[in-house]
Amino acid sequence: MRKMAMKALAVTLMLSPMMTANVLADEAALNQRIDRLERIIKGQGLVSLLGRVDQLQNEIQRLNGENEALHHELDMMNKRQRDLYLDIDQRLSNQSQVVASTPTISTPVTMPNDVSGAVSSEPISPEPVITEPTATPVIIPVAPSAPVAVENGEAAYQSALQTLRSGQYEQAITALSAFPEQYPNSNYLPNTYYWQGEANYVLRQFDAAITAFKHVIEQFPASSKVADATLKLGFSEYELGQTDTAKVTLTKVMNNYPNTSAARLAKVRLNKMK
Repeated sequence: MRKMAMKALAVTLMLSPMMTANVLADEAALNQRIDRLERIIKGQGLVSLLGRVDQLQNEIQRLNGENEALHHELDMMNKRQRDLYLDIDQRLSNQSQVVASTPTISTPVTMPNDVSGAVSSEPISPEPVITEPTATPVIIPVAPSAPVAVENGEAAYQSALQTLRSGQYEQAITALSAFPEQYPNSNYLPNTYYWQGEANYVLRQFDAAITAFKHVIEQFPASSKVADATLKLGFSEYELGQTDTAKVTLTKVMNNYPNTSAARLAKVRLNKMK
C-alpha cells in the first residue's frame, strides 16, 4: 500500500510541471488577447469612428437648424408676397373706384341777357344802350353721383382683404364667399373670386381653389385677374397630381400672357415638372 502511494506521488510530481506550463501558456494567450482588445479599443479606428459619429450628429443638428430657418424665411417670403398682392390689388381697386365715381364737371356758360332777362340770340350791339344788360350765369346741372362705394361693396371688400392679410384665411373665405350674394353687380366680383382661390390655395384646399379660379376665368374673361387666376389654377392642378392638365394650363399662361410675371412663374414650374 505504501508503495502504491509513493508511485502516485511520483506521477503527480512528474505531471505538475506540465500542468503548470499549460496554465501559464493559457494565461499568456489570454493576456495577449486582452492587450489586443485594449489596443483595438484605444486604436485610431474606433476613435476615428466615434469622432465621425460626433461630427455627423453635429452636422444633423446644424442642418435641422438651417432647415427651420429656411422654413421660417419661406413663410415670411410668402407673407410678404401675399401682402404685396393685396396692396397692389387695393391700390388698383381704389384708383378704378375714383375714376368711376368722379362726376363730369361742366364749365358755367355766361350768356348776355336783354333788359327783360330773356336769353338773347342776337349779337351784342356796339351801340350804347340806356340800361346795361346783366350777365346771368347759365349752369348745366350735374346729376348727383350714386353712392358707388356702397353699391359696389367697397367697404365689405376691403374688410375681407384685411382679414385675408392678417392670416385669418377661414374667416376671409367666409366673407369673400358672401360678397357675391350681397353685391351681385359689384365690379369687385372677379377680385373677390380670385382671393377666394388664393385663400383656399394657402389652406391646401385645392378643389375649392380650382373652382374659384375657374369662376374668374370663365365668368370674367376681361378681368386683369385672369392671367394670375390661370397660373394658380395650374398650380392647384399640379398639387392634386393632375400633372398633364397642369402642363396644359401653364403652357396656356405662357402663350396667352407672354412677358408677364405669370408667364415667367409658369415657365419655372413647367421646368420643375420635366
